[in-house]
Amino acid sequence: MMKNYHLYVFLIISFVFSSCAYTNSSYFEGVNRNPELSHKITNYSPLVIQNGDILAIHVKSLSPEGDAIFNSAISYSSTSGGQGGADASSGGGGSSGRSSGYKVDSKGEIQLPLIHNLKISGLTLAEAQTALEQAMTPFLKEPIVTVNLANFKISVLGDVGHTGVFNIDGDHVSIPEALTLAGDLTISGKRENILLIREINGERKYVNIDISSSKIFDSPYYYLKNNDVLYVEVGKAKYASLNQNSRIIPYTLSILSFIIVLVELNHNYKVF
Repeated sequence: MMKNYHLYVFLIISFVFSSCAYTNSSYFEGVNRNPELSHKITNYSPLVIQNGDILAIHVKSLSPEGDAIFNSAISYSSTSGGQGGADASSGGGGSSGRSSGYKVDSKGEIQLPLIHNLKISGLTLAEAQTALEQAMTPFLKEPIVTVNLANFKISVLGDVGHTGVFNIDGDHVSIPEALTLAGDLTISGKRENILLIREINGERKYVNIDISSSKIFDSPYYYLKNNDVLYVEVGKAKYASLNQNSRIIPYTLSILSFIIVLVELNHNYKVF
């Protein structure tokens, strides 16, 4: 009977572990993987400055004394979680930081020393550089201005490796890059229905993104904007697995209890 008891336990454990099925998930289906094939990028649009953005402005001219006036930026507090940039390699929890630059106010203007109420919202970074160079020409000799977005960040949450708010170095980041920062989707994450939430020009947009298809590369939303949010929905496979396990465990315990009772009966009364 003891040998049969061990056999029963082995069969039950095998059944429990065999219930965990592998789900095949892939990305970019339909892509021609010919190594000589090239794909022209037509869906990239330059970043546009919006109200609330913090601009990192660096000035260099033939008047170095004057450069220092404009390069003395203001420091603003900010909060971020996760990795510190698009090229960061280690994650972390929520942390507070600061962004130095000039903030675009609710009127779409920035205030610089000697230059006030400069309308800059709605311009690309290149257009902002030109506008600033023109505004500084009366004060500096041949100014060269570099403008970057100091508070460019995106958020990723849901069924991914690690959720968080990620600061982005540079002026653009793609959806695959953002998901990579978050540790990729888990095996159960829904690749065909990722929700993109975007606030732009006083409106909030909700867009469904399918990264299982190669059409993602042509999507106008392939490149993310400042403050974009990606939400990865948990797939049915995870819920089904949890529900199945929740049903299996009580049955398993009941069977084990029954076997123990049989062993005790056989031990005391020699039933078998």
